[in-house]
Amino acid sequence: MERPWLKFYDTHVPHSLEYPDIPLPRILDEAADRFPDRVGVLFFGARIRYRDLRAHANRFAHALQEIGVKKGGRLGLLMPNMPQTIISAFGAMKTGVLVFPFDPLLEEEELRRQINESGVETVVVLDLLLRRIDPIFAQTRVKNFIIAGVKDFLPFPRDLLFSLAAWGKRIQVKLAQKPNIHPFKDFLQKGRPEPPSAGEGQPGSEDAAVVQYTGGRTGPPKGVVLTHKNLVANLLQVSTWCGNLKKGGEGFFSILPFHQAFGMTLAVNLPVYLASGSIHQPRFDPLQFLNTVKALQPTAFPAQPAMIESLVWNPTLAKYRISSIRTCWSIGPSLPTEVLENYERKTGRRVHEGYGLTEASPLTHMNPFLGDRKPKSMGLPLPDTDARIVDSADGKTELTAGKTGELLIRGPQVMKGYWNRPEETARALRDGWLHTGDLAWMDEEGFFYFVDKMKKK
Repeated sequence: MERPWLKFYDTHVPHSLEYPDIPLPRILDEAADRFPDRVGVLFFGARIRYRDLRAHANRFAHALQEIGVKKGGRLGLLMPNMPQTIISAFGAMKTGVLVFPFDPLLEEEELRRQINESGVETVVVLDLLLRRIDPIFAQTRVKNFIIAGVKDFLPFPRDLLFSLAAWGKRIQVKLAQKPNIHPFKDFLQKGRPEPPSAGEGQPGSEDAAVVQYTGGRTGPPKGVVLTHKNLVANLLQVSTWCGNLKKGGEGFFSILPFHQAFGMTLAVNLPVYLASGSIHQPRFDPLQFLNTVKALQPTAFPAQPAMIESLVWNPTLAKYRISSIRTCWSIGPSLPTEVLENYERKTGRRVHEGYGLTEASPLTHMNPFLGDRKPKSMGLPLPDTDARIVDSADGKTELTAGKTGELLIRGPQVMKGYWNRPEETARALRDGWLHTGDLAWMDEEGFFYFVDKMKKK
């Protein structure tokens, strides 16, 4: 097939990449090997170095096996952005346990449906969420609870101050003393800091790593099965595209929700792959962001368009210098031209817009990192990613440049399928192509433009 976009790649981007045959957690091991003393996670005063992050993940992996969760098992995460989320996810994947990151703020009925559909019997959950979601668990198969607390990794006296503040707001959580309820830090002590052995369930690159729920094109949200190979491939595609990212030399402001595919790839996996520091905060607040940037000088900011817009129109932005952020991504709907121009004028930095979907791990397109970009475009297909536009009525007839139809994608980052939904998988994956359900068009030079979601049939 013709690939006109290749002519417009930045000179540092090859047309094709070599992908290592490794499970995703290997990137944490490599970061800890090369940069053991570099701080990997910053969370309200807590600083966890890569050597300790790896040891915690190893302990978590062994502890899961101690309670009977082994290769092929499933682990649910009901967590905001915090250190325990990374430790749990990488620890579980080290022994081939399939990770289900749920949105903890979902409506009760939908959250119950997803937990039951997943079949998870063990969950990691934030203690502050228990009061709201505990009644759900009685209607599921969940039998093991690993309870994380905000103060688990906070240094003294911040851990004490948090406890006092929580007490003042009457949000204290008392855990029942039962064998199936494990405080997170106690749970880690059940395991060993050494990595799991080959006989303890290490996964292969083709094994499923995570199941992330998406809105989908029809019906209720569906679980998207992503393999280790999918996630590693997307990491290499993105990091290669963004030519200024240096291993051991970046700091990420990781605010995108980890339970979403964009957050998992850009705010969790990419920082670990680059052995970067990663600032975790559970929600975005413009003033808190500005103060954090002033104090910690992060260099990378994966953002949602609404976050950038809230910064642009914040009157206090002019009082802060955020030029330490060399790389800012905006993933989702195109930014209004006025917002894009204002941000770039006020910060002196370029915003990199792109496109993706959960079914593709998630990134498939980005605008040139250094070269010319086009207004309102979602960019060019990433290396080894093919894209074409077909007639949305028959899903087959390829359309010429300038005509709107359904966007089809193929590449190493495309999902294995939907969780327990073979018929919907067959509809989405046809002849090696992912039918995205998005309407788009391509210009003569291979830049793609999002138009709308297809109407549900």
